[in-house]
Amino acid sequence: MNIRGRKQIHVPSPAFGTFTSDGWSSAGDPQQTIQAVRTAIQAGCRHLDCAWEYNVDVEVGEGIRQSGVPRNELFVTHKLWANFSAPKNVEIALDLALQRMGIEYVDLFLIHHPVATKPVGDLREAWMGEDATLEDQGCAADNKGNFIPDLEHCPAAVAALNGGEGSIIPTWNAMKALVHRGKARSLGVSNFDIEHVQEILSAQSDVEDEVPLSCNQIECHPWFPNQPLLGFLQEHDILVMAYSPFASFKYEIGVFPPKPFTPCGTTLLKDEVVGRIATKNGLSASQVLLSWAIQRSTLPVFRSCSPQHLQENLLSKELPREDVQALATLELDGEIRKSTTTMVFPGIKVYDW
Repeated sequence: MNIRGRKQIHVPSPAFGTFTSDGWSSAGDPQQTIQAVRTAIQAGCRHLDCAWEYNVDVEVGEGIRQSGVPRNELFVTHKLWANFSAPKNVEIALDLALQRMGIEYVDLFLIHHPVATKPVGDLREAWMGEDATLEDQGCAADNKGNFIPDLEHCPAAVAALNGGEGSIIPTWNAMKALVHRGKARSLGVSNFDIEHVQEILSAQSDVEDEVPLSCNQIECHPWFPNQPLLGFLQEHDILVMAYSPFASFKYEIGVFPPKPFTPCGTTLLKDEVVGRIATKNGLSASQVLLSWAIQRSTLPVFRSCSPQHLQENLLSKELPREDVQALATLELDGEIRKSTTTMVFPGIKVYDW
């Protein structure tokens, strides 16, 4: 992956996702998250994918310490939540994450969504939790209880869709300053479409010490290969991290939480084509899907609490060409429009779909 100073670093693959539905609502058992992180690291995983929204930074940090693996042997990705988008708040967001995890830097810092929302209160006191209101989270709310967009700090295309003017560049520049201060090694985005990425690319300079846009974390799996965006990113040497490689949920615009992803009465892990390829190659269904993702030169983010599945998911195998072609036939029509962004921010127009 490209980083500051025209250098490159190795990013461990696959990544272990620290998001859980229980953790997201803060109703889960903290010890379960600590154990999952510890087990993942001890099983050989060296990349942890984290975010403010996931509300498990303290547990992830403890899992790292209990693993016995030195911090410098791990790759930690973290994400900037929407209400911290104003440049003056960007460092606060990362400082909170570092403090709660008990580490001194992250390896990759991403803008979580191409959305900025209005903050409220002292963001140093913001918290996520089972009973946390938007105000507790440091997010301003309208009279319907929805996020209020901060169009000034949204990508220009998003601001225009919502009748305003804005730019993501001031936020991006504030993030670049954190790289220069040693709090992050590299920068990227998540859930950004082509026009959102183009805005940042257009502001990149040719100076030797430039901090490039290193990564975009997007949803990718055989039901939704996201090929046009994937092709654009690879054309510009931007690493693609692929979340939801097993297509666990159906993301319908305006519907949250999502309904189970069960077209034709099945799930992707139980799809007949995936099962047939798994049997043929001596793999599990999850290994097939992770191998497919890696074979596309993407870095998949997976989640499992089972030590056995963790071990399995760290082993990939190159699939024969005919199997890759068979998986390509599973793509569903474009009407599904997968993106968590449209669910989390239902009152804000993000994509020109």
